[in-house]
Amino acid sequence: MLFRNVKLFATVSFLLTIVSLSSIAFAQLAYYGIDVVLNEDGLANVDLTLTFKEPVRTFNTTIIGRVDNFTARSNAGSVNCDVNIKGTSEIGCSFILTKEQRTVTFSYKTPDFVRQLDEKFFFSNDFSINNDIDRIFASIRLPIRMAAVKDGRISFPESADILSEGTIVVWSMSNFNKDQDLKLEVLYERLPVPFLEQLSISKVIIFALVVGAVMAVLLLRYFRKSEQLVLSVLDDFERKVINVISVNGGEVNQRKVVQDTNLSKAKISRVVKSLAERGLIEVQRLGRTNKLKLIKGKLTP
Repeated sequence: MLFRNVKLFATVSFLLTIVSLSSIAFAQLAYYGIDVVLNEDGLANVDLTLTFKEPVRTFNTTIIGRVDNFTARSNAGSVNCDVNIKGTSEIGCSFILTKEQRTVTFSYKTPDFVRQLDEKFFFSNDFSINNDIDRIFASIRLPIRMAAVKDGRISFPESADILSEGTIVVWSMSNFNKDQDLKLEVLYERLPVPFLEQLSISKVIIFALVVGAVMAVLLLRYFRKSEQLVLSVLDDFERKVINVISVNGGEVNQRKVVQDTNLSKAKISRVVKSLAERGLIEVQRLGRTNKLKLIKGKLTP
């Protein structure tokens, strides 16, 4: 009886193992997403999203390069992974998926996907995972102020779309066979730095001060020429009145103008009226006399 139970248990275990291995060997993916974000120092931040056609319990793959900060997650629950790094990175994960929840995401960083070629940079990696895949979507976001080269071979496969002025490279493929290589490559370079960004803060300040000084000189010359032009059409009496107002800070009592010019009140009144009509001074009534004020922009006080 005991022998029969042991034999039955062994037979069932063997069959379960065969079924499990078969599901692994013939596992197919409905979707494979590859999302890579590159830093200026060549570090690649990678997210791999796998949606299986049928639930599987394990998944093994090899990443060509050294990985750091490897994490795995699934919409079906926890994921347990072993990472063995020996030049390449051997990944072995176990999880429990369901018919409705069949997606697993792997995230990691690696410095081994980018190398510099003179003044350009070359991204290259084989993302093959030995599975038949219905649909693949891959994107590589290049570092800030960098873009795919405009001449020569830009990327591989050549079916890539170049977006956002060359800063994002996108591939979309269907019905991918597990025997095919899924190697993605991009050649990219630095964009020219705009002139203003090349200037340091101190240079910008100096530039602004120089421009401000030049503008001030030009404005001063303009107003001086304008003032000289106005004064040139005034008679001697009008100049005397304008001079008294200017000496007193651009604003003075009309009685003081009479005193300082030694002209009669009637003469000063006529001159003040002429200057006011020409828009050179402003006259404000102040008790029994007037306050005379130069109009700004016409003459300097």
